[in-house]
Amino acid sequence: MPESYKHLDIKSDLYWDIIQEGVYAEVEKTIGRSRTDVLTQIEDHTLAIEIQHTRLPLKIALRRMKQHTLAGYHTLWLFTPELLMYDDLYVRNYKWVLFIQMLQGGMIFMPSRSPNEIIPARVDNSLVTRCGELVAGRKVLDIKESISLDDLTFETTYGYNVTTCKKIEWTIYTGD
Repeated sequence: MPESYKHLDIKSDLYWDIIQEGVYAEVEKTIGRSRTDVLTQIEDHTLAIEIQHTRLPLKIALRRMKQHTLAGYHTLWLFTPELLMYDDLYVRNYKWVLFIQMLQGGMIFMPSRSPNEIIPARVDNSLVTRCGELVAGRKVLDIKESISLDDLTFETTYGYNVTTCKKIEWTIYTGD
């Protein structure tokens, strides 16, 4: 399936931002039976960056992560806001995104407009009142300030090499 213009723009911008910093990067690098969007080096870790602008079956996400892990690479998933949001506040209930969030230390990441930066975020359940009634089970996106790719930490969780970042203070959304 062909990539969207949005996906191509993010991939191209990220690649050029990285190489302009004098850091190694490749686009569409084949790893096992899959191709990663951008492959780069951070300190002594090789990072396979997967940009998601459309829905992806969990088994494909896991297969990509397994291929990266077998090659000794860590996976960073970047989710576009358009993929995650179904209106201005609430998040689509994608189980695979929540699964990736769990693997990545309780957070997901989104592309940033700033060069060489990404935005940590988290999908949270919300407690929302509407017309005096409690609405349970809604999901909201808690977005933080952008961080540098150099702020990422590298871990192995449940047999997968994943990325996360230093501890971030998260709040529980309770607004209307």
